[in-house]
Amino acid sequence: MGSAGAVGLTIDAMDVSQQKMRRVSNIGVEITVRELTDSLLAAMNLPQNDSDGRPVAYQAVLEREGRHLQSWEKVGDAVKSGDRVVLQPNIDAG
Repeated sequence: MGSAGAVGLTIDAMDVSQQKMRRVSNIGVEITVRELTDSLLAAMNLPQNDSDGRPVAYQAVLEREGRHLQSWEKVGDAVKSGDRVVLQPNIDAG
């Protein structure tokens, strides 16, 4: 997840239930939140489809600020080492 020459960050990532947690180190500061989220989903083996087979979209919630991170934000602009990020599935009512 890191990039050569950049100072990497270390964060704790978890799913909403807090049953799957992972400490991730050497995260490149230039990657986007979307890239981080995609790599965390794979690393944490979170479901990519719901029970009906529809794709599940996730958002990253920065626990320190209690806000959803925008997918286009650079990780180095939004996240600090030691932060906790919660991967939250988007629930569409309907």
